[in-house]
Amino acid sequence: MAGDSNRVPRIAGANNPGLADSSPRPDRARHERSLGQGLVEFALVLPVFLLLLLFAVDFGRLFFTYIQLDNAARETAAYAAVNPTTGDADLTTFALQEANVQGQRGESPISATSACVDSSGGSIACSTAAGGDGPGNRITVNTSETFTFLTPLIGNFWPGGLHIASSASAAVFVYAASAPGDPSGACTTLPTASFTWQGPDPNQPNRISVDATASSPASGPCAIIGYNWDFGGPSTDSGADYLAAGMTYLYSYASGGTYVVTLTVQNAAGPSAPTTRTVTVGAHVCQQPTASFTVSPAAIYDNQDRIGNWQAANGGGNQATPFTFDGSASAFMADSACHPEWSWDLGDGTTPAPATSSVSHAYANAYAGTTVTVRLTVTNDAGNSSATVQIPLQ
Repeated sequence: MAGDSNRVPRIAGANNPGLADSSPRPDRARHERSLGQGLVEFALVLPVFLLLLLFAVDFGRLFFTYIQLDNAARETAAYAAVNPTTGDADLTTFALQEANVQGQRGESPISATSACVDSSGGSIACSTAAGGDGPGNRITVNTSETFTFLTPLIGNFWPGGLHIASSASAAVFVYAASAPGDPSGACTTLPTASFTWQGPDPNQPNRISVDATASSPASGPCAIIGYNWDFGGPSTDSGADYLAAGMTYLYSYASGGTYVVTLTVQNAAGPSAPTTRTVTVGAHVCQQPTASFTVSPAAIYDNQDRIGNWQAANGGGNQATPFTFDGSASAFMADSACHPEWSWDLGDGTTPAPATSSVSHAYANAYAGTTVTVRLTVTNDAGNSSATVQIPLQ
């Protein structure tokens, strides 16, 4: 029709819902632009954030390492205060023993050195710090190491690593003030080292305990102030293989076997001669026993250690006084796997059989006025030991 050419085309929109709207809405476009901008900004900020995080981690590790190094200096200074003549190599070993339990990546080996001054502040050789029974000299321990950063950008500022150091000072214990080469004080007698050991514990067959309380002297100007142990073999405790300090010590060997333990003690006059013990550890080890026994009743002894109310087994008109000898306290006789045996000689020809750890006996009238010697011999797979007690039958 001719009139159809004048019709106006229908345009999709709000007034024409029947047709699809192909043009973007303003709010949707705005949201998409905002999302894209956020992603771009996040991509720009993320590397900076990660870099700052790495900086924080690396410098946190540095701070932790410094605290660890400072603690090692303090512990080593405390050790050096009672062992001022210890060389730098042993001080370094001790510092490593203190620090290695908290080791981490980026650390290098710690080194430790010492320096001594007298009461006036003048430098002296630590070998002359031994002076007597009063304070005065001081020792300073310096520890240092090189720390390597894990972040490459930080590492570029310190290509060879950052050198960190700490120091700690302590008064030399039981040592008097002295001038260089002229230590004062009255102690000129070297100490004597002595120790006992026990073990192994069936539950810890490679561990021993050592006790140096028998070392002397224990008091006075020449009192012992340092105990240096060498256990003769590697330990399961990191850093504790060959250097330890203390009157008593627990040591766990890395494996069973026979080792030589050496003890040297120190006083103001210097180090003692070393003393040694051979120890054997393993799955099951027998220790040589030590005989010991008691006599009862104790009331039969008077103030002069004589028998005051003893009666013979025959004669005298009264019942005999029985004696009880108890050897159950003998050391290393409780392990049945080591085949313990007790042997008694009661001094009058009597040898109880079968022998046990405790026996009772009454002496005949013929022994009145005499002194009998009672002997206990204990034996196991590791050896034997004897102990005697004299009984005056007055």
